[in-house]
Amino acid sequence: MRDKARRQKSRLVPQQVVKRDTLFSRHYVSPRPRPRNLYQRKRRGSSKKFWRPAMFATLGILGLASLSLGLVLLYLHLLTSPTFCIKDNRNIEIVGLKRLTPELICQQAGLGPETNLLSLKAFQVERALMSHPWIARAELTRKWPQRVKLRIKEREPVALVQMGELYYVDRQGNLFKPLSPGDPHDFPVITGLKAEHFLKGEGGLPEVVAQALQLLEVLKTAPAPLNLENVSEIHADLERGFSIYINGLPGALDLGLTEHQEKLTRFAQIWPILAQKGYLARVGRINLDSPQRVLITLKGMDAN
Repeated sequence: MRDKARRQKSRLVPQQVVKRDTLFSRHYVSPRPRPRNLYQRKRRGSSKKFWRPAMFATLGILGLASLSLGLVLLYLHLLTSPTFCIKDNRNIEIVGLKRLTPELICQQAGLGPETNLLSLKAFQVERALMSHPWIARAELTRKWPQRVKLRIKEREPVALVQMGELYYVDRQGNLFKPLSPGDPHDFPVITGLKAEHFLKGEGGLPEVVAQALQLLEVLKTAPAPLNLENVSEIHADLERGFSIYINGLPGALDLGLTEHQEKLTRFAQIWPILAQKGYLARVGRINLDSPQRVLITLKGMDAN
C-alpha cells in the first residue's frame, strides 16, 4: 500500500521560472546611488547657525550705541541748561567762617552764578579750598536743583613760632602759614625751636613740641596775671625746659619741663608779696623748677 501511494503522481504542477529576454534586462545596469556631499551639507547648515546670532548681535550693538548716544546728547544738553545752574551768590550757603569772607571762599572754590551743579566736581572744589592756608577742612553738598552748601573748618592758631620769620602753629602742631601784613598777631611767640622739631614721625609730634602745646593749654587756665593773655614769649630749651615772659615782668620765669600747673599756682600766691615789696620791677630771673621754693635773681645782685 505504501508503494502504491508513492507511485501516485502529485497533483501539484511544478512552476518554471520564466526568463524575460528584454533589451533593458540585457544591457541596462541600474546606476549606483550618487553619494551625498556631507561637507557641503554641514557647511550650509553651519552658515545658517552663524549668521542668525550674528545678525541679532549686530542689531543689539546698534541699539545700545544709539541709546548711549542719546544719553550723551541729553547729558550735554543738561550741562548747558539753566535748570541746574546757580542763580546768584545767595544760593551758595557757607558755614564755619571766622576770619575768611564768603567772597574769598567763592573765589577760591570757583563758584558763582551760572555754575552748573552737574558739571561741578565736589572733590575738586574741596581740594581747591583746602589749598588755602587758613582752611583745614572743606565739604561741598549739592542741594538740587540750584543750591550748594559749603562747610568750612578754619585752622585755629595757638601761637607764633620764630624761625627766621614768624609762622602760625595750630593745635595739632602744624606750621601752616607765615605771618603776613594784616594777619592777626595777638599770640604768644615760641622761640628756641627749629623746623625739624615739628616733623611728625611714627609716634606723632616730637616731645618738645607736644610739651609746648601742653604748656599753652595750662596757661589758658592759669591764674592772672600768669594767664595766656599776658604771656608774650615762650622759650624752649631741650635741657632746661621752658621759660615764659610775662607782660609787666622784666625777667623770665623758668618752669622746667614738667608740673607747670603746680608751679604757676605756687608763684601766683607770692606774686602780691613781690609786688608789695617792689621786687617785680627789679626781677632778673625767677626759677620755679626747684621743689618747695622760688629762686629770684634781682638785677644788679649776684646772690639769690
